[in-house]
Amino acid sequence: MENRTYGKLNVSIAETTDELSAASAEKFAEAVRAALELKDEIAVILATGNSQLGFIRAVRERDDIEWSRITILHMDEYLGMSEDHSASFRRWMNENIVPFAKPKAFEGVRGDFVPVEEELERYTNLLRDLDPAICVMGIGENGHLAFNDPPAEFETDDLVRVVDMDDASRRQQVGEGHFPSLEETPREALSLTIPALLRPKVVLVVTPEARKARAVKAALEGPITPDCPASFLQAQEHVFLYLDQDSSSMLDR
Repeated sequence: MENRTYGKLNVSIAETTDELSAASAEKFAEAVRAALELKDEIAVILATGNSQLGFIRAVRERDDIEWSRITILHMDEYLGMSEDHSASFRRWMNENIVPFAKPKAFEGVRGDFVPVEEELERYTNLLRDLDPAICVMGIGENGHLAFNDPPAEFETDDLVRVVDMDDASRRQQVGEGHFPSLEETPREALSLTIPALLRPKVVLVVTPEARKARAVKAALEGPITPDCPASFLQAQEHVFLYLDQDSSSMLDR
């Protein structure tokens, strides 16, 4: 594992995706233990998506995480989407982590709740009341964090908002097999804001795969700019970015 820093950001580059998954799962378990020494119960924010499956599998294999003391939150859901839909992020969580971890609770973002303003208020209150200790997220192909597409807003008092998804973000969802075409991919979603994602004491950014290489290079070697939302990570010393050989392949050596 090669360790680097970009600005204040801690970056670890693994030889393989399996090594990346194991290392990020170990860091997560370490952060959970530290947080549970201070509080009886904690909350964590977890990401969804194909690139997170290795991390989730590695976490599921561990026996040193006290899930019964953990409430799981997540970071986005399509506007108007039922949790029964095959592309629902609530469904992803309920299929890939909740049955295995058996957490104290799982609080999903209800993208189909009407009126949406009440759901935004409910989830905002959850984030404030539970005050998550750890966030685990990825970087999108266009550099997005959650569904904060470029140009992103780095400073806002909002913790959750309705966002417009750009075409690059929507094409990523088609490429991952969640929708059959761009036309059938939603144009709006509920998403945690960048300040909400970065509020926890420990933030892990798990980013494997060659399709992320261009975004990773822009995020680490380019300027901090709303045009690459992930570039804001350069200014965060409490964030730990995990890459593999594929996702780091365009970085200067």
